[in-house]
Amino acid sequence: MRFETRYDRWLVIILGFAALLTCVVLPALYLANERQTGPSWVPFLPWALWMAVLVSTLPQYYILRDDGLFLRIGWRKILLPYPSLAALTSVTDSRSAGVYSMQRIEIQTNGGKRYIIAVAREEDFMEEIARRCPHLGRAGFGLGVTLTPGR
Repeated sequence: MRFETRYDRWLVIILGFAALLTCVVLPALYLANERQTGPSWVPFLPWALWMAVLVSTLPQYYILRDDGLFLRIGWRKILLPYPSLAALTSVTDSRSAGVYSMQRIEIQTNGGKRYIIAVAREEDFMEEIARRCPHLGRAGFGLGVTLTPGR
């Protein structure tokens, strides 16, 4: 089952404006200046930086496979087996610029790794994970390892 990424429109607009400013306006101002100082390639450095950002963050999607949760984030492809998931928590913050939304899910694994994702249909995603991970139970705003009494 495939889940698409959530994108906050306002955040995408701000990033688009920043890209326009750094990739078009700044080089145009530099080239219009009669007394150019420094190498001529410097004003075009933002193009390379923006390409690196886009390649490392897009495309993004998440697939619930039979063998685990598959995360596609840019060129990274990560498979998290369901038994390795320790907690999924709904968070609203700006800790990571790798996703283009403020409504995120933090995934914690038994190995101590953490991943931040943004799912368009978060409630459906959490329900499907809970169905596939019987070791996770509802815990506040997400899913966590359920502890058996007496342990």
